[in-house]
Amino acid sequence: MVSSCHALYISEILSEISYQLEDDRKSLSRLARCCKAFSDPALDVLWRRMSFFSPFIPLLPPKVLTLWVECQFSAESIAGLQCPPMHEWKAFDAYARRVRILYSGASHFLAGVATIRADFNVFPFLRSMSMQLQEPIQPGIRLFPETLQTLEISGPAYTNCKDSCIQVALAHAARDAPFLKHLHVEDYSYNSDRLDTPPLHFKHLRSVEISAFISSNVLKSLCRVLSQSPVIELKIELPPTSCIWDTPQSLFPHLERLEIHGTPALAEAFITNVFSSCVRSLTIRHSRGPARLEDCNRLFSTIVNKCGLSLQSLSLTISRSPVLHNHDGMAHDIMDALFPLMPNFEHLEELHLSLPSAIQVDDYPSVEASGWPALRRVEFMAT
Repeated sequence: MVSSCHALYISEILSEISYQLEDDRKSLSRLARCCKAFSDPALDVLWRRMSFFSPFIPLLPPKVLTLWVECQFSAESIAGLQCPPMHEWKAFDAYARRVRILYSGASHFLAGVATIRADFNVFPFLRSMSMQLQEPIQPGIRLFPETLQTLEISGPAYTNCKDSCIQVALAHAARDAPFLKHLHVEDYSYNSDRLDTPPLHFKHLRSVEISAFISSNVLKSLCRVLSQSPVIELKIELPPTSCIWDTPQSLFPHLERLEIHGTPALAEAFITNVFSSCVRSLTIRHSRGPARLEDCNRLFSTIVNKCGLSLQSLSLTISRSPVLHNHDGMAHDIMDALFPLMPNFEHLEELHLSLPSAIQVDDYPSVEASGWPALRRVEFMAT
């Protein structure tokens, strides 16, 4: 019995017990209050993920709390407020330093507090952050700590974001969070045809996801800027309008995994301008818009030319197209176009096809054909 109690003197064991209770906040709260030894490990887990700002409201300095209670927490109201002295932030900081993951429900609160404490990181050990932009970030504030590794930026879909929102947010992140690894930009109703973002020095950026309702010109500029980073994984939703991708700068030269949401024609135009010679995984998902056979033929030829020597996994989803009437015939036409090219994929191991067909296509005769060098797995689905 004595030896088992001694185990609780080991901080790692206390931390593990607390993490096992991460989804049971009531038990964590009781654990934090039961004794001093359990307090810090339990509070670290209890405050690790924050979705809303309400737990921080009672911790604000009196003057800041008054602004919040009186619903005057706007940028204009905060601008003239003198930052309270450090000792008034002591309780706030004691809990803010425990936060590792911050969700978008707290982004407005964060922007307000960061404006008041202009030269101070509000959550100094934050690792992951989701934020909803409603107005541009003020130039002098430090919104992103240098510990940040994952950032998701979104804007309200029901209003137009101001033109400078996205570039200011990215510029701040590049300046203050140099170790950022994952970036997701989504849900913009963007009212600009230009993106005037200066060069961004994301030296450690590895993964990018763009699912934004922005114009093709803005998307092209954003891709060109992000291509300066060593991105190896890209998931992108292409706008329904065509985009002229020709650019003197190569797009994503280090890319290894690529997922495209768009029509075959748009996907082909984008892949043509990807400069990487080491794409190992390619996923193309078509859910709306035209999907003509001639577009699919060009897409397959481009994939062979750009990725034939490196591709290991290919997944292709073609949904029912408004320009087609014989969907069963389309499924077989696609396979007739794709399968003769298979010998060009020297290292392809997995092939996943979801095609617009009302009948099973897994008995298609070419599946048994010789000349598929490394293929190990083939899957067919009818969309």
